[in-house]
Amino acid sequence: MRRFIFIFIACYSGTSDAFTTQQNAIGLRSLISNNQDSHDVTGSNYATCTCPSRRSIVTGPVVASLLTLIANDKAQAADGSLNVLVGQLKESSKMMDVIPDLIKAEKWDAVRAILIKPPLSDLWSSGGTKQLLKQYADAIGNELPDGDEIAALELREDAISHLRYLDMAVYNNVFNPISTEGQSGATKELIRSYYEDPINEWKASKAALDGLIGLSTP
Repeated sequence: MRRFIFIFIACYSGTSDAFTTQQNAIGLRSLISNNQDSHDVTGSNYATCTCPSRRSIVTGPVVASLLTLIANDKAQAADGSLNVLVGQLKESSKMMDVIPDLIKAEKWDAVRAILIKPPLSDLWSSGGTKQLLKQYADAIGNELPDGDEIAALELREDAISHLRYLDMAVYNNVFNPISTEGQSGATKELIRSYYEDPINEWKASKAALDGLIGLSTP
């Protein structure tokens, strides 16, 4: 639509400099009454002027450009359809089901290996598309009669942040001295972080994903 308006203004403004105020009135009356592609406005005190009709401005290249934009929008919507996107979210959520057991076994590298695998990685990592959840929120708003796009965007931020914190928590635990030296000499905060942060971030991430999936149901 923005492109259509820009082209329309550009085409119409090209004719405006050739008219005085009185010539404009004459030219417009001629355009409306005769409906021709061009008109000559003449008079004893006026220079001859030729301007395109409104119909010729609206049709032709402008209509072709508008149809192209519509076709592109439809193609993009098809690529990011709600059914496809919710399928990817469900797959991502299912990938996370094994993580609690890995956390319990303190297999931190195994947890990270899951987090960096698509489509789960596409939800949060800098190396992923980072557009999947945005496309999903758009699809919620566009394809569902009462789709709550705002809620989808809020849950999107929750999912991204908690998945990042989960990755950070398990990464930190790889180097946490508790894993090799035990709790002896460790601070309470270090102990709490080691045992609680990974599972808490997993729960928050899982809740955000399940909330997003729930929005796809009308």
